[in-house]
Amino acid sequence: MSLNIPFRGILSIVIRNHFIFMNRELKHLELTEGQVPCIIAISKRPGITQDDLARMFHIDKGTIARAIRKLEEKNRVSKVPDPENRRRYLLSLTKEGEELIPEILLAEKKWENIIFKGFSDEERGELLKGMEKMAENSLETCKNQCKESENCEKG
Repeated sequence: MSLNIPFRGILSIVIRNHFIFMNRELKHLELTEGQVPCIIAISKRPGITQDDLARMFHIDKGTIARAIRKLEEKNRVSKVPDPENRRRYLLSLTKEGEELIPEILLAEKKWENIIFKGFSDEERGELLKGMEKMAENSLETCKNQCKESENCEKG
């Protein structure tokens, strides 16, 4: 089946359906797909700051702050003042937050198995390698455009 959709549309379909799939898979945990990257990043780097997360994901600080606030309200993330800079907070997962990791990883693996159905290991590896290059190219392009423009949005 050929959908005859432009590249941008293909990316949009995959991203949108991942969002829908993850929200459905994680609904019983009262967790949204938008909170998942924060939880995973904090689990890998306890003590990371909200600013670090914003830079890592190339999104604005307000979006990260809202996600962290919701996770904190549900006792999944804790914030403690940074002893070196009292205006910053160091983030870590609570016990409840840590317990989410296996289910998140299982849902992500399930999604990957769905979208890579029919791919050989070699095809899958090549596609991932190509997508990483595309991500690097897009980040570099936006960074360069930002340098050339005074009106610079996070990207």
